[in-house]
Order: sequence, then structure tokens, then C-alpha cells
Amino acid sequence: MAFVADTLTPLVSRTTGSARAGLAGSPATLAALALSGAALLWSGNFFAGHVAAGIISPAVLSAVRWALALAMLLPFTWRELSQKRGELTRLWPLWMASGVLNIAVFTVLIYTGLARTTLVNGSIIGSAAPIVVGVLGWLILGERTSARARLALALSTAGVALIVLRGDIGNLVGFDLRGGDLMLFLGISAFALYAVVLKRFPSSLSAAAALTASIPFGLLALAPFAAWEVAQQGLDANATSGTALMLVLYVASLPTLGFVLWARGVAVLGPTRSGQFLQLMPVFGAALAVGLIGETLHLYHALGFALVLSGLALRDRRLASAH
Repeated sequence: MAFVADTLTPLVSRTTGSARAGLAGSPATLAALALSGAALLWSGNFFAGHVAAGIISPAVLSAVRWALALAMLLPFTWRELSQKRGELTRLWPLWMASGVLNIAVFTVLIYTGLARTTLVNGSIIGSAAPIVVGVLGWLILGERTSARARLALALSTAGVALIVLRGDIGNLVGFDLRGGDLMLFLGISAFALYAVVLKRFPSSLSAAAALTASIPFGLLALAPFAAWEVAQQGLDANATSGTALMLVLYVASLPTLGFVLWARGVAVLGPTRSGQFLQLMPVFGAALAVGLIGETLHLYHALGFALVLSGLALRDRRLASAH
């Protein structure tokens, strides 16, 4: 999930005042630890999605994950949602769009893609999402872009392309592409569109409450696909095993906790500096892939990641100068 900074910024920006007051006396190192923890938990979500291949189907995993996450969030967000019923009703198209794009489309495509490619590929491709957000912001919202931003886009796009092509341009000529890599990119594009929607229609709800409001719409969108997967594949022993239960509990709880850790870190360091911590996700993802499931790193992974990182660094420098 790589790429969450641009999405969470409009959500947490309206709550950072109170959070900053509570954390004003805390050292910046605690904020850095919180942000690093969020990146690690989101990397774990990618790892769990990859491991879940062959155990539980993508739409079923997504539906169960978000249903449990909703049950976990409601006790903490119910009061705020009740107090802001008017805003919930007035902005229902926002929650519907957020639910469909983030809860349904993004999650299913990411889990489907991770089932068909390596975890290393998924982690590095995911790290380019902030650039996709910037492109869609320029195309849809008319946000100003500079030569530096365009160069950042070119570098990151080249990095993703290098990984998708596995370092060989001949794979493009022969159309020998990994479907999983393409699905990951489409999923990230859906997430980027979700981020742009949030920028266009900001809300006064806290991050947790806004996420809670969007989940029911996402579950409605997921339901027919999950039902189709069950009808086609059934729920075999793997889908009801202890491993499947552990995977579902992880993706429903700890990555959701990552949203809280992220909001805490942003309250201290601000969105621009915090966004740089998302660049840890490919590092964590590669460590999990190599250390736990024995994936192999190739030269094109290193070169692709270097290009993506260079693009993100240029983009962050542009944002910093704008502030």
C-alpha cells in the first residue's frame, strides 16, 4: 500500500491539530518509529496477499478482511459518525466512490496481482503509486506540474516498466508480460483515483471514521464477486484452514492499525516528510520475500527500484520547496 500518503493527507489534515497537541512533547524519533511501523504493516499486507494465493481467493479475502475491519473500527468511530450524520448523508457519493475504488477494486486487483507475480515485484511497483496520484491530480484536478515533476514521473515510470518487462524489452515486443504486474499497476491506478477523489471532495471526518463510512459501500461492491468465487471454487479445506484464518486476521487488523500509526506520524512530521517513509515498503517487501519465502533478487529489481526511488525523491523535493 505504498502510496498511502497522498490518500491519507486530506483525511488526517483535519485531525492533526489535536493530535499534534497530544504529541507535542514527544520526540520526532517516536513519530519516525510510528511511520516506519505503518510501512512495515502495509508491507506485511502485501506479503499476506501473496501467501494467500491458492489458499483463499482474492475477492473472498478482501470481503472477509473488510468486514472484520469494520467490526473492529465501529466501536471507536460510532460516536463521531453519529455526531456527523448530516455530513455522512450529504457526502454519500464520496463514501460510495471511496468504498468502490479503495475497498473493492484496489484490494481485489492487488491481491489478484500478488497471486500472479513475485512479492518483490509487487512491493516495488506499489512504491510508484504517489507518482500516479500526481499524474491523475494533474489530469483530473488540473494541478500544476513542473519540469521536475515530469522528470520524476518519467523516472518512476521507467522503473516500473523495467520490472514489468523483467529487464528485457523483448518481452514487450513478444507481449510476454506478467499479468500479475499489470493487475498491480491497475490496482494502484484505482487507488490513485481514490486519492484524487478525496482531494477533490475533502471531509471533516477523522481518518478512521472516513474509512469506516466507506467500508459498507465497498462490501456491497465486493459481494457479487466474492459470491462468484465461492460458486466457482467453493470453500475447500485450504480456505477454512488455520493458515487462512491467520492471514485474514492479519490483513483485517494490523494494516488497519497502520492507518492510526500513519496519522500519528503525520501529526508530528507533516505529510511531506512522512511520505518519504513509504519508500521503506520495497525494502521491507524485499526482506520478507527473500527471508521468508526464498524469492530471488535480480539486477533489474535493483535498477527499477533505484529509478522509482529517484522519481520519488525528486517529487518530494518539489513538494518541500512548495511548502
